[in-house]
Amino acid sequence: MFDLLVLGSGVAGLSAAIRAARAGLSTLVLTKGELSSSTTQYAQGGVAAALTASDSPGLHFADTVAAGAGLCDPDAVRVLVSEGPDRVRDLMALGAVFDRTGDGEAAALALAREGGHSLARIVHAGGDATGAEIERALVASVRALDPIEVRERCFTADLLVESGGCVGVTALDPDGARFEVRARHTVLATGGAGQMFAVTTNPALSTGDGIAMSMRAGAAVADIEFVQFHPTALHHPVMPRPLLSEALRGDGAVLRDERGVAFMAGEHSLGDLAPRDVVSRAITRRLLDRGVDHLWLDATVIDGFPSRFPTIWNACRVAGLDPTREWLPVAPAAHYLCGGVATDLDGATTIPGLWACGEVACSGVHGANRLGSNSLLDGLVFGPRIVDAIERGKSGPAETGVLRGLLGLAISPTVADPDASGEMLTLDALQQVMTVDAGVLRDAGRLELAARALVGPVAGDDIAGWELGNLVMVAGALVRAALARRESRGTHTRQDHPDPTNALLGRFVHNGSDDPDLVMLPAEVPA
Repeated sequence: MFDLLVLGSGVAGLSAAIRAARAGLSTLVLTKGELSSSTTQYAQGGVAAALTASDSPGLHFADTVAAGAGLCDPDAVRVLVSEGPDRVRDLMALGAVFDRTGDGEAAALALAREGGHSLARIVHAGGDATGAEIERALVASVRALDPIEVRERCFTADLLVESGGCVGVTALDPDGARFEVRARHTVLATGGAGQMFAVTTNPALSTGDGIAMSMRAGAAVADIEFVQFHPTALHHPVMPRPLLSEALRGDGAVLRDERGVAFMAGEHSLGDLAPRDVVSRAITRRLLDRGVDHLWLDATVIDGFPSRFPTIWNACRVAGLDPTREWLPVAPAAHYLCGGVATDLDGATTIPGLWACGEVACSGVHGANRLGSNSLLDGLVFGPRIVDAIERGKSGPAETGVLRGLLGLAISPTVADPDASGEMLTLDALQQVMTVDAGVLRDAGRLELAARALVGPVAGDDIAGWELGNLVMVAGALVRAALARRESRGTHTRQDHPDPTNALLGRFVHNGSDDPDLVMLPAEVPA
């Protein structure tokens, strides 16, 4: 029996594991890939935090809430922006090396600006390899701490729930043999579900496992209709799609249409630095209206591109492109799931003993659209908060953050239909359905087509079959919430309901049925 079981090895899970080990808690990290193969390593832009005298948590709060389109929980955002600077400093104390201006100990952190941010506050490493550096530092720390046990290439199948509380998981080892792990506390840090879509920046590991197993256990899942599409993924057959960081536009790169026109100035007051949902919609509409499959990012104005953005430079060169001389083909790609397993301000879910942090969680900090570079910060802040709460003796949820007004809901376990008929669902079929019918631009007709397509049977009891079943379950919940949200807000755009409405200023919570519950937000949440 472990004190703490951590599922996943990204920034959120490893931050929790390190905090737990230092608190003397026996800790197991269970990950379905290699310890260092999480989505964290793909993050390019950096970590957003108010680290300078010209910035403040208040400014960071305002930018985050503005991007979230009315659905951020203000208390959760205050936690994020107020604790974030110290968590970044903790990361540096673990050995993470961020880029600086000049040489020597007095050199200041080099800060970048991304879309939706009112000033430069993004710390980065290796130019555009921030995630890889953070993952390196965290993995090194985990391996150096004896109280942490790590089991790699183990797939978690389901949560163990007894007497209403989570007591561990059932999992499959690398040979497919089933085993149990029991723990006093279980932390979901399994990441998102980008593999629902045909074009994604997420690795193959991102199959919604944590959300699906939570749904099967009867935990509340919210805001799952909000999928952020990164507007500037390199249009190239490689998968996951290489990301062309917003920091490029922060350094002067400009989006151009097929005629070479720089169009973002006419779309938003921030132009090319508009929030991601705005840019993705602007690009997608042009792709559809003009019958093209990509537009262009002109980064030829950036001086020292190879040294400033070495990861992107290498990806472009592999694709046969020279960003210093030619425009780069870009199109939106599924990037980040803003919702997930609903949590309070300490990461507790609606099931005692079960906690969640990072992309798998709906903590309220992202609302309807995540502000760029808040994702790594989210994991850095809320992973350790879980351990701090456990150390205080907490074992179940409180009515704070996202869980305000939600704890009284009747939520039933979601069960896959064993008698599902129709055409057998494959991963490719699922991805095509979600991309065409539930992607950047949505309407009732397309979403209803998706809902009907997602009831087909899924074959296989191997890990691939489990992953596909998880994706189908999460996709079904996404489509049902998207149908219910008859408005456009943040990353969710309904062409048949193009405006936001205060009547839907709340969270759709999956309850185990086809009709999610709408929990209205408290009046003090900004609209």
